[in-house]
Amino acid sequence: MNKNQFKIFREAIKQTFSIKKIFEELSTLHIQEYLLLFLMTIAQVISFLFTKDASVLVLILSISSIINLVLVDRGRITNYFWGSITTTAWVIIAIHTRLIGDIASQTFYLIMQFLGIYIWGKELRATTKHEVQSKKLTTFQALIYFVGTILLYFMIVIISKKLGGVQIWLDAALFPLAIVGQILMTFGYRSQWVAWNIINIINIIIWYNQFMVNGTSISLSMLMLQIVMFLNSIYGSIIWLKKSKSYTI
Repeated sequence: MNKNQFKIFREAIKQTFSIKKIFEELSTLHIQEYLLLFLMTIAQVISFLFTKDASVLVLILSISSIINLVLVDRGRITNYFWGSITTTAWVIIAIHTRLIGDIASQTFYLIMQFLGIYIWGKELRATTKHEVQSKKLTTFQALIYFVGTILLYFMIVIISKKLGGVQIWLDAALFPLAIVGQILMTFGYRSQWVAWNIINIINIIIWYNQFMVNGTSISLSMLMLQIVMFLNSIYGSIIWLKKSKSYTI
């Protein structure tokens, strides 16, 4: 990283973790986003209050994740502040539940938060707009991502079997999709939402199965969170599609 790149990264870090910037970006959301944020937060709080032995860590994860998602929808850089909190908490929970794919994907998300801060900071620095703009993939780029995802998926399946993971065939899909989704998000491609929607559907199935097997409050809270995240990813898909000039993925 040269001197100019370091300067861009330092400025982006300051913006991302600035208390003033965090509240400023939260205060400029649209009314429908405030409503979405309110409903999703209330759902998680109710789940926490009415679940025996509820985990405060899951509640923190849930609320930070919800705020993170709404800010990603709008292309706001402070989403990475909330994303850092979310991924750290999620790694801890994934270790506790022995979901190998989740551990790998959330660790990757955590590392990518800082690359994302740099890339988004660089893009926002070069424009007068306050939001990262939506871009589209070429057909060749989409093909490369698809093939890479399939190859990595089968590698994770093999590793998960050796490590004694659970729900391997579903769980193994999370990491390759996480890589694709996070890279596309980092560079501002709207096709990220294909990965996020698939991930959220898989996570709903995984956490439903976890709840049916062990019936723990963590599993129930995580299931509720996944449903909320899926609804938000649909909203995010619509927002980024509208921001894009073309309707071609």
